[in-house]
Amino acid sequence: MSKDFSCNGLRCGVLLSQHNPSLFSSLKSIAMFSWPTSTTEHYWATLLTDRPFLDYYFAENSRRLAASYARMIQFFTEQGIDWVDGSNAGFFLWADFRSLLGPDIIVNTKEKEQVDAVAVMETPGQVYKTSKWAKERDEWFFGKLMAAKVFIASGDAFFAEEHGWYRVTFSVPDKVLKVGLERLGRVLEEVRKENGGVESPEVSMN
Repeated sequence: MSKDFSCNGLRCGVLLSQHNPSLFSSLKSIAMFSWPTSTTEHYWATLLTDRPFLDYYFAENSRRLAASYARMIQFFTEQGIDWVDGSNAGFFLWADFRSLLGPDIIVNTKEKEQVDAVAVMETPGQVYKTSKWAKERDEWFFGKLMAAKVFIASGDAFFAEEHGWYRVTFSVPDKVLKVGLERLGRVLEEVRKENGGVESPEVSMN
């Protein structure tokens, strides 16, 4: 519920199962160690029985998320940044910044045997390194982001298989999102210039 209702500190969840006695028995043995407070229970009981508010909240929440999502993918499209597509709900994008880690992060398949990699992700004709070098470049890129005061979560925090993936949250007020994307755009332009003198494309923030 903390995610669906933007109440990060009020941790509470409900398990529904029509027939799974083994699961219920297992959970009963540990449930007492994670009971929510009585204040949290009262808050959620009050909120979940307020039907008019719920009808408004879900409609407005969906509208705002859709608008922020549209702004985000417009920015990524104009910047040439790929993301994992296909989801129909959520508050962040799983975005691929691997190409910005430097030209050596991608090599031809024929060079695969020469790659000192912990893991690789293949695409037709290419293989992506996940090596110590790539990790260092990822940390370098993350440092650029932090210096510009824009935080997007590194894939390392979510056990990503390759360096260069980031979780970019868009469920913030439009004014905050606009400022964040402007800062991110400046970082991308700076990184591209350092990588090879290629300027970032013009991006509309309207």
